[in-house]
Amino acid sequence: MKRTGIIAGLVALALPMIASSAVAQEFTLRVADSFPTTHQYSKNTQDWLDLVEEKTNGRIAFKYFPAEQLAKSADLLDAAQNGLADIVYAPPLYLSDRLPLSTVIALPLIGNITDQQALNDAFNELVLSELNDIEILPLGVRAIRSLVTAPYQVMSRGDKLETVEQLEGIKLRSSGGVQERSVEALGAVPVAIPAPDLYPALQRGTVDGTLFNLPTAAGYKLQEQIKYATDNMNLGLFPALYVINEDVWNTLPEDIQTALVEAAREVIPAVVQADKDRISEFTKGLEDNGGGVYQIEQAQLQQWNSKLSEVRQAWVDSLEKQGKPAQAILDRWSDLATK
Repeated sequence: MKRTGIIAGLVALALPMIASSAVAQEFTLRVADSFPTTHQYSKNTQDWLDLVEEKTNGRIAFKYFPAEQLAKSADLLDAAQNGLADIVYAPPLYLSDRLPLSTVIALPLIGNITDQQALNDAFNELVLSELNDIEILPLGVRAIRSLVTAPYQVMSRGDKLETVEQLEGIKLRSSGGVQERSVEALGAVPVAIPAPDLYPALQRGTVDGTLFNLPTAAGYKLQEQIKYATDNMNLGLFPALYVINEDVWNTLPEDIQTALVEAAREVIPAVVQADKDRISEFTKGLEDNGGGVYQIEQAQLQQWNSKLSEVRQAWVDSLEKQGKPAQAILDRWSDLATK
């Protein structure tokens, strides 16, 4: 009887361990993106996945494939649609033919709309509601995470650029698309130069300045070639989306779905703080170079806005002709970004 009691006790102790092990193996999802492991977005993604595992007590696990290990950047959305991956990075500006309304975030918003955390919160709200319903879910995927950069600013290797008249005819590097149209609307000449080639282009005087966000500019050490940069403009943002296969999403219990979305929001402040640190680095570099950051005065901002309104209207007109509710999305984004 004593031996039987011991065995029964050991079995009773083992059962919760067996159950716990079974729960830990409940779901395993493959996550893929294109960022190298040294990139802050890759590190933040790993933090996100770790937090989801913690929130769900290990009921879900992830196999993370950064640096295009599972699919090339251009093929990541396809990988989520065909089941090669479960969750993927899907940048709207590189997928504008499939996610045209999501490119609204690249449009210029003039005014002191520069709080990166608030802009992340605003775009996340737009993504999880209207953009999911209108254009993302019809692709068989669902957006569950978004990140946005600090706003793009005007940078000059020479004098401060404070008025639209000063922009007339100068050469500004742009990344194409909406940004190229913004440069043209301001009267400057857009020059397409890949970001890694911008430093020598500024050094040689191939361009007089650039549109760039301050943290990324610091990453390319542009403070060594740039003298002045605005810090109260919003000439567009670069967005990153992570989407999950909709069929996979529907297999997940509601609490795990909630954990995925909540954890995505909770790790954003770490990216924002890292960007603030890089902005400080960039600003110090400008000051060491005899320059600095500055703000466009309100009266001048109205003139910039008048010019850039053409860019926003052209975006609306182009998509409305395709039957897309572009004006409604732009209005909603503007409301969220400024509230």
